[in-house]
Order: sequence, then C-alpha cells, then structure tokens
Amino acid sequence: MTKDVFIKLQDVYVESVDVTKRASSIRNLIFAKESLKSTFLPILNNINFSAKPGDRIGIIGRNGCGKSSLLKTIAGIYPAKSGSVSLQGSLVPLIEMGVGFDSELSGRHNIQLALCYSGRMDQYSKELEEQIIDFAELAEKIDMPLKNFSSGMVTRLAFSCSIFNDPDILLLDEVFATGDASFVKKSQDFMLKKLENTAITIIVNHSIDAIKSICNRCVLMDNGYIIADGSVDEVTKQYI
Repeated sequence: MTKDVFIKLQDVYVESVDVTKRASSIRNLIFAKESLKSTFLPILNNINFSAKPGDRIGIIGRNGCGKSSLLKTIAGIYPAKSGSVSLQGSLVPLIEMGVGFDSELSGRHNIQLALCYSGRMDQYSKELEEQIIDFAELAEKIDMPLKNFSSGMVTRLAFSCSIFNDPDILLLDEVFATGDASFVKKSQDFMLKKLENTAITIIVNHSIDAIKSICNRCVLMDNGYIIADGSVDEVTKQYI
C-alpha cells in the first residue's frame, strides 16, 4: 500500500449559487429593471479533514447536509472559495455516474464517451470495452441508442464504465442505491474486492449497516459542517 497517498482539507469553505433566488433576481431584472445580484449559499463551512492509507471512511448525515459536496470538493468538481485542498495519489470518483452520456449514441459509443469525460480515454481498448459490456450484462443491446435503454440498463452501464481501474483513492457516492437486486449484489462483491487494494476509500451511504460493514472510521455532517469524526460505532450512535 502506497505510504505517500493522502488527502488534506484545511479551513475549506465552498459556496453554490442559490438557483431559486437567482431566478427571482432575473425576473426582477426583466420586469422591474433592478440590478442582478449574485446569490450564493454556503454548502461547506470550516472543513478540516484528512485521510491516510488504510482509511475506510463513511460519511453520514441528513439529506442536504453536505456529504456529496464534500466528495465533490475532494474530487476537484467543486472549487474551494477559501482554504486549501491537497491530495496525492490517483483518484477515481464514482459520483453522478452517467454524466456526459449522450442519449442519441449507442451504448458502445457511450463507453468511449464516458472514458473521455473522466480523462481515461488513453486506457481505452477493445478488451476493456468488452469487460464493461460483459459486467453491465448488455451484450445483446449495447449497440442500441441509449435513449432506448431502461433506467436500470443505463445505471449498469454507467457503473461498469467507472469500475475498471485501480486508483489509490476511491470516492463512492450512493453507488448501490439503484439497480436490480442481482446487479447490486454483484457490484457490492466486486467493490469489496477492489477496496482491498485501494489505499483510501470514502463512502457516502444512507445505510448504517453498509457503513459498519465496510468502514473503520466515520464522519457525521450537518448543515455543511463536520460535527463528529471518529470510530464507526461512536459516530453512528451519535447520528441515530
């Protein structure tokens, strides 16, 4: 396991546009000729967080508390307005899988699109393509346009496009929340094996049982703040 892999966030503050107030401001600008004001909301506040090799960290909290935003900040999807975010090691975020898919293209072409979108086009090969198709169980339908796929088929394809790599850091955001039961079970078994060779894993999951079975550390968030960080038993008990 690589010793120099790490994640460190210091005094991180992240904000987002309040789309409701933004829409109201636009209406005012059009109809009342008022100046357009920027409307921002804090989504992460004073975040101090670090992870080292061997950490299997579960992030829990109510909906809207900042769990997914924290993963996106670590992944570089959300920029920090202030503070610092630093990490070392290769990172794969399984967040909002399927972003970048084109419904008019075939499933096969969307595999290439997904790899390109995630910066992994250099990894493309026919062998990898077949691995993805086989795992997604889409061999007979992979050349259909994506718009003809069921939501479950799209989920299987998106997940399968994401998993065939060996990162030092793995970020998982509710990746087992959808899909048919047999595929969910297969995916869980696959990911558990993958975690054995991943230096740092951070998981957002609403299932306390899943957190307890996978993680050795737990973070509780509320209203954009980290309010507890410690053993899984202690932090889940506080949350419950």
